[in-house]
Amino acid sequence: MKCRAALAVEKGIVKLTQVDVKAPKADEIQMKVVRTLISPGTERAFILNMDNAHNEFPFVPGYCCAGYVNETGAGVTEFKKGDKIAAFALDIGHREVGNVVQKKVVKLPDDFPMDHAAFVALGQVSLQAVRKCAIEIGEGVAVMGLGIIGLLALRFASINGALPLIGIDRDNERLERAKKYGADFVLNNREGDFSEKLHEITGGKGPAVVIEGTGFPAAINQALEMIARMGRLSLLGSTRGVSEVNFYRDVHKKGVSVLGAHAEIIPQSGMSYPRHWTFKDDAECFIRLIQSGKLDVEPMIDWRINPSQIEEAYERLLSWDKGLLGIIINWEN
Repeated sequence: MKCRAALAVEKGIVKLTQVDVKAPKADEIQMKVVRTLISPGTERAFILNMDNAHNEFPFVPGYCCAGYVNETGAGVTEFKKGDKIAAFALDIGHREVGNVVQKKVVKLPDDFPMDHAAFVALGQVSLQAVRKCAIEIGEGVAVMGLGIIGLLALRFASINGALPLIGIDRDNERLERAKKYGADFVLNNREGDFSEKLHEITGGKGPAVVIEGTGFPAAINQALEMIARMGRLSLLGSTRGVSEVNFYRDVHKKGVSVLGAHAEIIPQSGMSYPRHWTFKDDAECFIRLIQSGKLDVEPMIDWRINPSQIEEAYERLLSWDKGLLGIIINWEN
């Protein structure tokens, strides 16, 4: 059996093709995929074979999936055929049918929109990064890099009581989006008066928390420069390259905590205290936030495509069209 898939055939080239469908292993769920969301920064890095993103070609990019349980492995007990689900599924990516371990799957309410369900994986990634900062009500927070994960982190920080909440990017269109997601101030860090404006907003202290979501090595240094004494820096963006840091001046002397926030360090089981949020915990929380109206991902969807438009979509993505954030692939077409 075969199904349609997006395939990175070589560096910088993605094609729509057919791939084999394998039977699920004992701890896997086979998903009939109906929607996937392109994760712009991560997928672009791997398809272009950037630093810290090496991969062997060909491969199927992506990991943000929503659909239905098609089949279950012998060891799967929490899911059954027909369940509506979302998943963080590197082994599925952008394809019609694929397998994922059950610990990376969450059930969806019957009336939950599939387009929004495709955001669950990215929502979980951003949410765990914000949790690590332990933001208190009234603490100043700056989010650097206002792509999908940055905008989600901005919204979560707002819900958590960040004040002032500052969105930072070099693209003015993204800064405008940040205003709609709860930013009290937006700053373009390409502009010459950036430091002066930040100094004024934070009363000369700098933000207590900086969430770095750009993935650019130089941004680490700027984040450490701006952060307040005893501040927390959350590394949400996967940095594509090497950052040269003066740890004595920028970390040790200021008492800064640097927090790694990669999705693969999420614990597999929860604990009562202190609370360790698993994938399922954060995924379910993300779903509830959307259901409650506290979070709206619809404004981040810029383009809904069918599989025949995949090659065009990746051409735009790989050319770094910054005006394009959320691309939803509808596999039912």
